[in-house]
Amino acid sequence: MSHTPSSLSTDQQQRYWDDGFLGGIPVLSPQQATLVRQKLIDLEAKELSEDPKRWARPDYQPWHTRGTPWWHWFHGMIRHPEILRAVEAILGPNILVRNADIFVKPAGSPVKIQWHVDTTASTANAGKMLTAWLALTDSIPANGALEWVVASHHLDLPSAIQDKSSLSYPNDAVDALETHPQRINHLKAGQMSLHHFRTVHRSGANSTDAPRIGLVIRFMAADTPLNTAESGKGILVKGENLPGHFQIGQDLAVSWRRPGVVELI
Repeated sequence: MSHTPSSLSTDQQQRYWDDGFLGGIPVLSPQQATLVRQKLIDLEAKELSEDPKRWARPDYQPWHTRGTPWWHWFHGMIRHPEILRAVEAILGPNILVRNADIFVKPAGSPVKIQWHVDTTASTANAGKMLTAWLALTDSIPANGALEWVVASHHLDLPSAIQDKSSLSYPNDAVDALETHPQRINHLKAGQMSLHHFRTVHRSGANSTDAPRIGLVIRFMAADTPLNTAESGKGILVKGENLPGHFQIGQDLAVSWRRPGVVELI
């Protein structure tokens, strides 16, 4: 089977594995990012005009209905060729999507997300998964950009989070993190970052007068152990489902707090 050339250089791939993350990957032009963001805003506005109570329910997942505008928006993004070229360089040719998130940090929001990881799996097994963070608006320190602890995917997990009851670092472990170098994920709208599931990260408050919006896609190699994936299902977006222990479907699990379109515009 032929593969498209990677969009990541050998040096970029090595930096990902050394640091646990890689930022500034171009995916959309500024004009494309504007169109993608506006489509998201328009779709939510339509939902609110039709049935705001239905839209507020977390179990309402309109992107599951094949062929709808929601379905096309999400499935177009998780299959974007520039995204997949970068992910393939890290995970290999057989790629599934586990789930996605819409992250909106509203204008003026004081909410901060503390240091945490995306999994308690071993570094090796967690390396078969990654988080892609696509900026739909600029992501800067003032509006709560993501921050990473460099090479933290190689650190031992604090005992307090090894039971998966919480993925956030306790206070004593946070103090220890301060001795490690940190990096801010500066992104222009249309750029993407990738990070290892065991990389420690956080985000700050949004002190600006505009929201920070990101699309997060959780990718996994098709040979990821089921207990690491914490799901037996996936959407095949590239290559083959080998060795075949995942159930393949088209329903994308999306997490999104949806109080209203005012958060997006």
